[in-house]
Amino acid sequence: MKSRVVERFKFEAAHAVIIDGRPEEIHGHTFWLEVAVEGPLRDGYVIDFLQLRAIVEEVINKLDHRNLNALFENPTTENIALWIAREVEKRLPEGVKLHRLRLWEGEENGVEFEF
Repeated sequence: MKSRVVERFKFEAAHAVIIDGRPEEIHGHTFWLEVAVEGPLRDGYVIDFLQLRAIVEEVINKLDHRNLNALFENPTTENIALWIAREVEKRLPEGVKLHRLRLWEGEENGVEFEF
């Protein structure tokens, strides 16, 4: 049996997505992130909430209050979400896997990846 643990986060950042070779105007968002990990129950839990929170916060602190164009060639929400996923996956303990990652750009626009 697999179980999932879900945590939500938020961070603030600015970006100018490149569309048809031209960057749009730089603008900021409150990004909302949801991370779901799964694995077997060990001693009654998959991963401690605080441990998962520390892992994800280590990653998103690199993005918080930053101009994302300085970090990504094209900082689309998809590219940002995939980068977060790769960074989180590297830090998860053995036996715990990333199941789903959702990144919302503001309250209305978001992307979702399942792994």
